[in-house]
Amino acid sequence: MRLTLLSSVISTVLVASAGFSASAQAEDQWYFGGEVGGAWQGDQPGFWQSPGPGDPRITYDVNADATVAGFISVGRTIMDGVRADVSLGILGDQDVQANWVSPLPSIAGGKPNDHANIATSVSAISGMFNVSVEPLAMTGNTGRIQPFVTAGIGVANVRMDSWTRTNLATINPPARPVRSFEGNDSTNFAWTIGAGVSIDMTETVKRPVYLDLAYRYVDFGNVSGGGTPLPGNGAGDPIEPFNFDFTSHIVTVGLRFPFN
Repeated sequence: MRLTLLSSVISTVLVASAGFSASAQAEDQWYFGGEVGGAWQGDQPGFWQSPGPGDPRITYDVNADATVAGFISVGRTIMDGVRADVSLGILGDQDVQANWVSPLPSIAGGKPNDHANIATSVSAISGMFNVSVEPLAMTGNTGRIQPFVTAGIGVANVRMDSWTRTNLATINPPARPVRSFEGNDSTNFAWTIGAGVSIDMTETVKRPVYLDLAYRYVDFGNVSGGGTPLPGNGAGDPIEPFNFDFTSHIVTVGLRFPFN
């Protein structure tokens, strides 16, 4: 699945690059860019519903470790202060710990019963078409430092590795305190918005190059685990496998190299 997405993104880059306007305006210029940085999970709840008849749908507080993120892009400056590109993004594995939030666990003997938490890891590959606008440059400002805003739409292949439900209840303990289920991946509609600042480094490095510092909010769509228990983990399939809306706050530093 991921190799298919990668080849599709590369094809899209080539087709989209060929399709950009071939206008002879002086400001039209191709560029290649690369960025690297860190990513932090967005504030989204998670859900699952166990196979037991009448069991409620459980809401979880999803917490994920920070990870690395990277992007490569090919694009064109289409007018003063406006550029468009296609990009391939990779978000590294994030370990996820999901803690039960609601409904409240059962109460016995005046104390809340222990309840099930979930652990897994997730990752994503994305392909986006992006437009970035530098408002000052659009008004004729040619300063070396240009703030910009950016937005994009595309697709993302999201992956959840095998996930484990742990329920160490001491009151009415389950027959299997720990159960693990298969992983799963899917391809979703994805979108992003962000902002940053671009610095013209031409005088410093003696060739056209821009240093970009950027922040993006990216919604990769829903990520879900599989519903099939791993061998030795019983036969009851969950009504709803563990899932959540996969969003990230991404901060990057990158270089953009114009070429003709």
